[in-house]
Amino acid sequence: MVKYKSIEEVHNHAKKAVGKTVFELNESESIQYSKSSVGDAFEKWFGKEKDSSSKPDIEEVGVELKATPFKKLKNGKYSAKERLVLNIINYHNVAEENFEDSHFLFKNGKMEIAFYEYLKDTPKDQWSIHETIFYEMSKNPKDFEIIKNDWEKINTYVKDGRAHELSESLTNYLSACTKGANSKSVRSQPFSPIPAKQRAYSLKASYMTSILRKYIFGDETIESIVKDRFELKTKDLEEIVLERFNPYIGWSKNKLKEHFGIKKESKQTNYQIAAAILNLKGKYLRTDSFGKVDEFEKASILVKTVKFNENNTNKENMSFPAFTFNELSKEIWIDEDGEPSAEWHNFLLDTRFLFFVVKTENGKDTFKGVKFFSMPEEDLQGPVKEVWEDTVYKINTGVELTGVKRGNKFRIENNFISKSDDMICHVRPHGGKRDYSENGKHADKLPVEVKWTNKPESLDFSNQWMTNQSFWLNNSYIKKQLIDLL
Repeated sequence: MVKYKSIEEVHNHAKKAVGKTVFELNESESIQYSKSSVGDAFEKWFGKEKDSSSKPDIEEVGVELKATPFKKLKNGKYSAKERLVLNIINYHNVAEENFEDSHFLFKNGKMEIAFYEYLKDTPKDQWSIHETIFYEMSKNPKDFEIIKNDWEKINTYVKDGRAHELSESLTNYLSACTKGANSKSVRSQPFSPIPAKQRAYSLKASYMTSILRKYIFGDETIESIVKDRFELKTKDLEEIVLERFNPYIGWSKNKLKEHFGIKKESKQTNYQIAAAILNLKGKYLRTDSFGKVDEFEKASILVKTVKFNENNTNKENMSFPAFTFNELSKEIWIDEDGEPSAEWHNFLLDTRFLFFVVKTENGKDTFKGVKFFSMPEEDLQGPVKEVWEDTVYKINTGVELTGVKRGNKFRIENNFISKSDDMICHVRPHGGKRDYSENGKHADKLPVEVKWTNKPESLDFSNQWMTNQSFWLNNSYIKKQLIDLL
């Protein structure tokens, strides 16, 4: 293997890989099709053969080599396709470490990262390196402090004998992702007899998206909650956010609007208030994505407002973007490498919700506080997975549609799991429009014809198109998570 004298030499050699196909990187040999095949070819470009060494790939200058995919979204933007998996967590060793001297930082503190576009219908051999960057954690001071806090939180779980309770959405930028072919891939932990799932450190997909957009596509600067990185020396991101909101708990919505100069009432008013409390210049915290807030975008923190009435009832279920029937029909929950594959699976694994809670008290809407929430693994791998599998099965075998006549109008019922099934989440139309016409504006084509019962022949209804659907979180499940604020 070639010996590199400096980081600059490593980076310059990586740059020469830009534009080359995976086949070319692999010395004009067909690759072995696996999860790591592109990364293996990138290492081979440096003359390094695949191994399981605990040292950085380019040991002499302390640089780890990584290759990671990105994808083009429907809106034309690009995002990371997946998290960047780093080294396996050895629970016994990590319990004896501190962050500055950790094996994690030693191996991953400096990385040469190659980005390539994931092209579903193109053989991997023909994928090419789009760009490479040299990434050094400590050179991004604010991110570095958040990653350190994440590492320390993971470490605390191990020291407390709770490694079996770790989850990916527990932390912000650095997560403890599952690593193994199945749920039986477990390891012992030092302070508990309970076996813990094998996990690896990983940089979240949302964090990798921020790197991609900043360094590769030069996206615009976005707002930041933490203005002074030294604040992160004594508090983690969650503590900082909660501290910003705490002084306003108990204020009426009208008092908050007056205090922050918000004049008009709209569907976005609660988000405007949240943005003002966090001292953000934007009009409101966006809900259609992770918004234009640096820390929230990198940590997959999604702000959602929840309104309760005087009887502690929240009427609204929580909706998410509509899925495409054809794409969903081809997904699998976990791939052959034991990695999460389905979009809904990945979304809930990554996402931390920040619930902004308002309750009507004495006739006035009152701010009750905010709460971070990550879906527990037993919920995700239990009822949520069951709903997802049921949905995919019905799409692939034929959705059952039944026409129910009420007066002169027809109501169309389907056999997807509904809210009344009480399964944490359910499936229903994303918007208020119903559409069963071919190429309908609010409809989507199914991969298999529907099974009609009492089809309204007087209406131009298709046998393979139905109203756009999406997953929803049940209002009862959301209330359960927020009951302590009421």
